[in-house]
Amino acid sequence: MKNWEKVKGKLKEILPESIFKVWFDPLKGIIEKEKLIIEVPNEFTKNWLKTNYEKLLNQTVQEFGLKKIEFIVKEIPKAEQLLLPYNPVSLIGKKLSPKYTFEDFVVGKCNELAYSVCYQIVEKKLKGYLVYLYGNFGLGKTHLTQAVGNSFFSKGFSKVYYLTAQDFLNYMIKYLKSGMLEIFKEKFKEHCEILLLDGIHFLAGKEYTQNELIYLLDYFLDNNKTVIFTSLKPPQELQKMESGLCSRLSSGLIIKLNSPDFITRKKIIKHKAKKLGYNFPYEVVEYLAYNLKGDIRQIESAVLGLVARASVLREPVSLILAKELISELGIKEGTEHTVDLIIESTCRFLGVSKEDIFSSSRKQNISLARQIIMYILRRKVKKSLKEIGKLFKKEHSTVIYNIKALEKKLQDQRFKIKFDLLMKEISQELEERNKFSINERINDSFYSF
Repeated sequence: MKNWEKVKGKLKEILPESIFKVWFDPLKGIIEKEKLIIEVPNEFTKNWLKTNYEKLLNQTVQEFGLKKIEFIVKEIPKAEQLLLPYNPVSLIGKKLSPKYTFEDFVVGKCNELAYSVCYQIVEKKLKGYLVYLYGNFGLGKTHLTQAVGNSFFSKGFSKVYYLTAQDFLNYMIKYLKSGMLEIFKEKFKEHCEILLLDGIHFLAGKEYTQNELIYLLDYFLDNNKTVIFTSLKPPQELQKMESGLCSRLSSGLIIKLNSPDFITRKKIIKHKAKKLGYNFPYEVVEYLAYNLKGDIRQIESAVLGLVARASVLREPVSLILAKELISELGIKEGTEHTVDLIIESTCRFLGVSKEDIFSSSRKQNISLARQIIMYILRRKVKKSLKEIGKLFKKEHSTVIYNIKALEKKLQDQRFKIKFDLLMKEISQELEERNKFSINERINDSFYSF
């Protein structure tokens, strides 16, 4: 056990804190002769660790004289459901939508960390956690938050409050006007163990409400209760927020949900179609995933539209119908190429936006993203300095400086491991998109014939 703790200590030095805390910190390990056996709670965790961290694990255990690793699934027994049903009428907040469950959430690279954290909060009944999920509209923040609530209620645990920030404000005003604000606070203290607060950015400029939320948040964390917030932006970018509230939010586990990548978009399309009783042809799934680059709501809307079109016309779902739909939605057919993919993947990997990359910001993670993109475009894609300079609106000397700065960082083994993970992601997605591009040209030739 001592050796496993040492291995974990090494991993903690190499990996980002959020990654280590979610994927490695809870795991148990056993040393047998020259082999490390790692216990994982389910197949999902096992497959994810093998796919993304097996190389890193092998390199690390070798430093401790071990020759191989093995994963063993040891599921945590689920708590028995209590007899008392969930009664939303007696609780503050909204009744949760039954459609928001973990089973109905499509997991991909864009959201897997957020999913894993929320899932483990329920399965392991983690206490004392402050989780902050942020990202644009339609990326799954509300789905995950309500999935936590629904899962707890399904296990018979009812001390969960789910509210939007607007709900929180409205309830507080109602109790304040009635002279019962202390009763409002006591309801949270006595009857709530898990607080799910959706859309905290709505409280911008509402100073009194923010101060009351700070009071409640301190009480929750001091008493080892769990809170999940969602927002459009990270805490440090929230406007008109009390510094005390931003400071507390920043101390939690901050996780960004990104726009779905190509592979995840395919999974979402298949999943949404299957729920409607359809099994879309391969070329339709590929075509829609290639062209629908917005949020999950846009993808769901397109799937519904395609099913409705096929139903009305009494025709099977086909590539022709899919193309007509995309055209009528005003979406230009995909023109993504390697440069777009590199920028998109790097932004997703480092948790920055495309707008950040082309802004004048000099924040460390944004500058790093620019350096990585410039390096890949120059060294891997063989773009000229002129082309890269034109893309970023930078002088040749600035481009050269950034490329050399990245080359220097790559001499650090820990940084190189992270860079290699990014390159692996880019290679996998390029392979997927190239498959579609080839098939698309073949289909176009067939239809023209």
